[in-house]
Amino acid sequence: MKTFTLSLLIVLSCSFAAISQNRFLTKKIKAETIAGISKSLKENYIFLDTAIRMGNFISRQFKMGVYDTIQTPSVFAKKITTDLLSVYQDGHLSISYDPRAAELEEKSDTVAQRIRRLQFRKEVNFGMEKAEIMPGNIGYLKLKGFFSPDQETKVAVTAALQFVSNSNALIIDLRDNRGGDPAAVSFFCGFFFKEKTHLNDLYCRNDRSYTQFWAIPETSLQALKTIPIYILTNNQTFSAGEELAYDLQAQRRALIVGERTGGGAHPVAPEPVGNEFTANIPNSRAINPITKTNWEGVGVRPDKEVIGDKALETALKLIK
Repeated sequence: MKTFTLSLLIVLSCSFAAISQNRFLTKKIKAETIAGISKSLKENYIFLDTAIRMGNFISRQFKMGVYDTIQTPSVFAKKITTDLLSVYQDGHLSISYDPRAAELEEKSDTVAQRIRRLQFRKEVNFGMEKAEIMPGNIGYLKLKGFFSPDQETKVAVTAALQFVSNSNALIIDLRDNRGGDPAAVSFFCGFFFKEKTHLNDLYCRNDRSYTQFWAIPETSLQALKTIPIYILTNNQTFSAGEELAYDLQAQRRALIVGERTGGGAHPVAPEPVGNEFTANIPNSRAINPITKTNWEGVGVRPDKEVIGDKALETALKLIK
């Protein structure tokens, strides 16, 4: 079964890691790691030609001695990441050194791990940072990320939306939202459509498969299906956060206010590449059924472009 992971989930998982930097990097370890990264890129990265160019570039850098003086694993991972992104600026692509993550990657999902993940999601309220009724009966939701839509997540999201469901208009604040699970975006959108609506496809290169994502109308909270929606963005809105803005904009279901977003439309998956290094490799790309393209590299362009700090103020003026 294929899984899609966006940037937020990788960032969150790293917060649990106890990273050891005591390992001595030999030339042999560096060579093996670069070979592993190049192989994984070639097998998984969404654009094969770009993957080959990336692998060739870091191999040349190694042969030229660029990495010879680097002794710390985290510094080596950061330099490799920088070099890969110099070939193509993919905001989802990165190399990390994390012995604990590499170890967990090889183990099955344990009860303890699931409990820990649930506890973390509870601590951040499943991404629902703030729900408020502003003057003029305007609903306001601040979303920090999108978590896999299991039962616990659905309960939290539904409760937040119920709180604002009697508003005259709804503001969804995606400023600094770093992404998450695309399935969560589809679930969230289900509250805003009267009919089943095709939102997005993800094309996976290595098996040439397509995964479709649809907004399935929720039978509760009927008022949300016609409520005017205003989405706030800034240049830190990324990945699944961008998808929500892009999907609703393409469907003419929301007005986007703020800055152009970060431009990351390639879901990513961690790939162990040896020596306790992990390559976080974008393996798919979004294809919108209306625009036939996505926001990769260009971001989501707001309908009303203002600096991020002025987005809420501007949206309130537009509503009034």
